[in-house]
Amino acid sequence: MNTNYILGAGPAGLIAAYYNEDYKVVDEKPLGQLNMPFIPGPRLLQSNQNMKWFVKEIANDLELKIEKCVIGYHEKEGVYDSPDENFKKKYSMRTRGNEGEGSHLSEGKTEIMHCEVGELGEDSYKEIFTRLLKIIEERGQLIKTSVKSISTSSKTIEFTNGVTDSYDEIISTLNVNILRKICSNVDTECTELGFNFETTKKSFYKCSYGYTIPEAMDSKHPSLTYDYIYSIHADWTRCTFFKDYIVYESTEPIEGDEIEGNKIEMKFENLPIQIKQSYRINEICGIVLLGRFAEWNHKIKANEVLDKVKEWID
Repeated sequence: MNTNYILGAGPAGLIAAYYNEDYKVVDEKPLGQLNMPFIPGPRLLQSNQNMKWFVKEIANDLELKIEKCVIGYHEKEGVYDSPDENFKKKYSMRTRGNEGEGSHLSEGKTEIMHCEVGELGEDSYKEIFTRLLKIIEERGQLIKTSVKSISTSSKTIEFTNGVTDSYDEIISTLNVNILRKICSNVDTECTELGFNFETTKKSFYKCSYGYTIPEAMDSKHPSLTYDYIYSIHADWTRCTFFKDYIVYESTEPIEGDEIEGNKIEMKFENLPIQIKQSYRINEICGIVLLGRFAEWNHKIKANEVLDKVKEWID
């Protein structure tokens, strides 16, 4: 019997593996962006019935909590609870270079209900997927290597460790541009279909708080009201208020050693990770695609991946 493979052991790949025990998961460096030394922006387990069941299964020793994340929208005059159409267009043009991308700005929501566990708060997201990775490893599903090439015509897969195998099914959670590099048939079909997998660049800055809580209370600082804020006027395009630090995101590198009085402690600049135009590609050349960068759809979050995988098995 040939092997079924899942490519990538980030959140999407781990969710798929959890519910498909007959698949092997291939990734040399599991957990993907969760390996970064700081959380680069909001990472939420958006609450619905599937997500609540899932979180309870993975962290059954911790109390499940449903929390509210409040979103703000910054214009020149101040911070508001919701964006108007003009704000949406300006933000899309600023971050993607077009007015047609409809999956940005948290879809214009004012708040998001999400799952946390125990007293972990903002670290709940990473905790769940770290535990999930351990489950996958204990089952013997994880193969720590990378894919060198895939032939969809002969249904063979070659790994960088020198092993070649035949496969029945592949679920790819890899960035579709990486999949194109390792599978010529996928590259040819994407070109023929006219897909444009372009990105714009983003920079991330972890900053220490340049003020105390009493100072924030005196000035009615937005961090007391909002969990994260989008902006069309500041140097940054989104800032996220974590317990011990702030993360600013921008389309262009920000000069200097502080942002709005908050000292920059760490930064990652000019990362080509902002999807310019979203599609929703579910399958190509017989390979099933799962996740934001695999399906090339900015809207896809962990809860949507979970819902999709649950549909497959129900």
